[in-house]
Amino acid sequence: MARGFLGLVVTIQVIGGIACLPFASFFADIFGRRHPVAFGPVLTFFGAALQGGATNLGMFIAGRFFIGVGSSFTAVAAAPLIAELAYPTHRAVFTAVYNTSWYLGSIVAAWVTYGTFAMSNSWSWRIPSLLQAVVSIIQIFAIYFVPESPRWLIANDRTEQAAKTLSKYHAGSDEPNELVRFEVAEITAAIEFERANKSTSFLQFFRTKGNIHRFAITVLLGFIIQWCGNSLISSYLILILNNIGITNPKTQNLINGGLQIYNMVVATTAACLVDRLGRRFLLLVSIIGMMFSFVIWIILSARIQQLDYEKKGLGIGVVVMVFVFYAFYNFAMNPLPIAYLVEVLPYTLRAKGLTIFNLAQFSSSLFNGFVNPVGMDALGWKYYIVFACALSLWLIIIYFLFPETRGMSLEEVSQVFDGKEALARTHDVKQATFAEGDHLEHTVGKEEKA
Repeated sequence: MARGFLGLVVTIQVIGGIACLPFASFFADIFGRRHPVAFGPVLTFFGAALQGGATNLGMFIAGRFFIGVGSSFTAVAAAPLIAELAYPTHRAVFTAVYNTSWYLGSIVAAWVTYGTFAMSNSWSWRIPSLLQAVVSIIQIFAIYFVPESPRWLIANDRTEQAAKTLSKYHAGSDEPNELVRFEVAEITAAIEFERANKSTSFLQFFRTKGNIHRFAITVLLGFIIQWCGNSLISSYLILILNNIGITNPKTQNLINGGLQIYNMVVATTAACLVDRLGRRFLLLVSIIGMMFSFVIWIILSARIQQLDYEKKGLGIGVVVMVFVFYAFYNFAMNPLPIAYLVEVLPYTLRAKGLTIFNLAQFSSSLFNGFVNPVGMDALGWKYYIVFACALSLWLIIIYFLFPETRGMSLEEVSQVFDGKEALARTHDVKQATFAEGDHLEHTVGKEEKA
């Protein structure tokens, strides 16, 4: 298969994701977080069925396109739903672990492919394709056992329902207590502040200094996670292994399967350390580690070529560096982006911000899909130098532009970007909300006595 056409097969799923991003954020803001999470798997199921039942390459590519569309709907709504439902002290870990669950699918895909690659008929690729539909079926029905986002409920004047949700999942009771009243007041204050500043459109990202800062972080993070070198391995591991002389298909699939399990373990461990170590620390260590592992990887690859692939030990060294690289990648770049962005973005810009993040991520992935195979074919190991240079740039950007958000509520993070005005506005609305709550309790008490 020509390198350019290989790029199309890989990136058509990304193109599908880009195509529906504006609609996905609209659905998440207007119809709630749960409905897009259910609608996405419907499209993914259709795409998997089309891909698995393909009778020609056009059907196969069309199936991957619809999988991308469905995945985009889910991605834009699922992360905010988790963040907005989670207990404040659990939020960072929950949203970080959410993103690591990607590896559950990659583990299944890698080992199913290992089991089917030796088949001599079309079922060698039909089985992995059709299995994508299984999780979609589960998700379509399971999502409605999950409550709606309390922030979305409050934003849509359903405060009583939001209070019941928070009471059940944050306080373990049927009636609101002081904690729940505080959370409702804080959420209401933040939403009122955002509405007062007309934070309802994409243009709001360019109307305040704080939102411009948010926009920069959102876009840059989308590019960083795709232009740090991981795309070389995730989509073109076989080409990398071929370049260092590991050409046996069984060995290649074993390495890929082992790598996915390893990734899951490292990413989940890192996700559980988000609150202990902080966001900036994880991001900076991740970038520095990837940069140094890339340098060693480049040196080993150059020596392999100079020695005409005669020393197998050098090839093993490259494989080791691939695993080392992914250890540092999974230290932050898998668990943190979504967890960090749902903290940085206020409620009314959260779905829109994740749309922008996914657009940046998909665009850079689209570039990778077409350019990486051509670059690797033309330059070999020298192409890796591009990503080593990019990592040094990302290190500087993260150091100066990404603030720490550890230990803050979603509403408190807004004060980091919006300053004293947000703090004062939040305080005023909280006081008004608490006063209203006291009045309501007093009224209810009188009615009960009567």
